[in-house]
Amino acid sequence: MTPAPANPKGSSPRFVTGSIQRHILVMTGTAAIGLMAVFVAELLSLLFLGLLRDVEILAAIGYAMTIQFFSTSVGIGLSIATIAVVAPAAGRGDHAALKRIAVNAHLTAIVAGVVIAVAIWPFIGSILSVMGATGRTHALAVSYLKIAMTVLPLTCLGMCSMAVLRSLGDARRSMSVSLVGAAVNVAVEPVLIFIFKLGIVGSALAHATSRLAFVLVGAFGVFVIHRVRERPEFASWLGDAQRMAAVAVPAVLTNIATPIANTFTTAMVANHGDTAMAAWAIVGRITPVAFGAVFCLSGAVGPIIGQNYGAGLNDRVRATLTAAYRTNVLFCALAWLFLVLCGPTIASWFALSGRAAELVWFYCLYVAPLFLFLGMLFVANAAFSTLGYARYGTALNWGRATLGTVPLTYAASRFAGAEGVYFASVAGAVVFGGIAAWLSYRILPDSAQ
Repeated sequence: MTPAPANPKGSSPRFVTGSIQRHILVMTGTAAIGLMAVFVAELLSLLFLGLLRDVEILAAIGYAMTIQFFSTSVGIGLSIATIAVVAPAAGRGDHAALKRIAVNAHLTAIVAGVVIAVAIWPFIGSILSVMGATGRTHALAVSYLKIAMTVLPLTCLGMCSMAVLRSLGDARRSMSVSLVGAAVNVAVEPVLIFIFKLGIVGSALAHATSRLAFVLVGAFGVFVIHRVRERPEFASWLGDAQRMAAVAVPAVLTNIATPIANTFTTAMVANHGDTAMAAWAIVGRITPVAFGAVFCLSGAVGPIIGQNYGAGLNDRVRATLTAAYRTNVLFCALAWLFLVLCGPTIASWFALSGRAAELVWFYCLYVAPLFLFLGMLFVANAAFSTLGYARYGTALNWGRATLGTVPLTYAASRFAGAEGVYFASVAGAVVFGGIAAWLSYRILPDSAQ
């Protein structure tokens, strides 16, 4: 039996009725399961590489992870823009516009992924050198990133498919995209690392294989199951690309602010040696697992705000924002509790001891609670992008990435050691997250204030 198209004319969009809190929990929960599957796969990747007992490989992954996060932030920004334009169309019941925008968004994702990959490729070695990577650590990071950059267009394409599925309210199929990709990565990586003895190159090849699965599952959900498809036309694509640019450009700029801040912070951590870098790589993989639901919250809130905004239900827009901030507090408290309980043993999972283990525990105990304010910033960003104020998110994220990061981490590196850098990496979010939450209420539609 052929499935019916998503949100055909005359049907009721999923998020404009029913419990807002339930919508948030369902959307966040399914997104978190999918995203945390990816993060767990990356964590297992680090565990597999840790079994090689080579601290330079772990340090190389720390450097590569920062650059890879920068490149995939482009895909994240495009997915935010996709939600911002697809979800209101779904809320209005305008299926024709939804199909056109969805198809053109996928084309844009491919083009953007290719452009970014080509732009970064020649400078991989130079960027790593600026970050502080040297010797064998530098060479290992280069070998990983050259493979990872090749599949960046696939990453962007898969993220776009997930954004369309979330905009339609199909949380389960959006989740399945990440689950399948993560499962493929976990299945393939140990074979490449240990049986074929490819080391860090095997890890990169496993990542590439998982991205292919990522795209196939996402495209099947959008174009086959929901039949959101239309013959692409250049004029149509160009027009929609221009419309999306108003959201996509500031959204991409917003998302690259964090990896740029992380790049500077990583360089400050590198001043304290490979031991500090190895610990930094570990917390960089543990944090997304612990705070996976927080990272997913903004992606879950965007479609709910968008559908209700498109339907003119401004009171529900405000209620969604309030429920999202309340949910952020709960998720952050649970994540910190998890890290405090597991902190003393986390380092041993990666065969770390001594100074590196101390740094991991310091991060779990003292730095992790500050993610509450990052969560506030994430939720506000979703509101800014969906309601037409994406530039506010750009300004606040760049404020945190520059004024809230550079002077603090630089001073901490000079006077407070690696622990100071770890703490300073998140401390700026206290100010900018608070401002973002306040401003998000100020920009709500008039009837929602």
